Amino acid sequence: MTVEEKYSQLAQKFAENSYVNVEEFMNHRLELIVRWGRSLQPGDRVLELGCGDGYLGCLLAGHGFRYTGTDIAPGMVEAARQRAQTQRVKAEFSVMNMNRPMMDQEFEAIVSFRTFFMYAQEPLKLLSWMREHTLKKIVVDWSHLCAMTVEEAVQIVREADFVRVGSRPFLVPMTRRLPRVGQRLLYALEAAPPLGLLLTRKKFFVFVKGEVGPTS
Repeated sequence: MTVEEKYSQLAQKFAENSYVNVEEFMNHRLELIVRWGRSLQPGDRVLELGCGDGYLGCLLAGHGFRYTGTDIAPGMVEAARQRAQTQRVKAEFSVMNMNRPMMDQEFEAIVSFRTFFMYAQEPLKLLSWMREHTLKKIVVDWSHLCAMTVEEAVQIVREADFVRVGSRPFLVPMTRRLPRVGQRLLYALEAAPPLGLLLTRKKFFVFVKGEVGPTS
């Protein structure tokens, strides 16, 4: 079974089935996309590589961003379109392999999650394409499933000519819902990278950001 076939079969309610606390998980993703580094404003264009069933895309569209999502699995793209129609938000979705991008337009931000550095076959080549099509910033993710270290991932983003490159832990569990006080503690640890990054060794993601613009 190909990757396209596998994820097409899992498409319906993929986000809800993948994350126990999907609302908390996705809203925190949204917050970091908008506020971390150069801020995004309603009307900015956002491209998501590997959009899945469109949960995050519909959140972005609902907050006023001009959103485009791509995914390798046709079933995911169809599920994303259905979600956008149900929620009555304007979002564009299309089938595309992120390792063979075929877009000419520019976006204020390009994002990619669910272990970007595992699915990017040639990370530097893909990040260089993203740099050519980004006006403000990119946000991608890393996990312990990747062959490279997070330090190597950060270095590749720098080599792709992004500036103000940084990393931070993303401490929302996928498989359990924490009491509110516990989740707030994890958010506090996100702001203390040495401790927060220690927690990502097994169960959490690390987000990597690169910006476009002068270094000063």
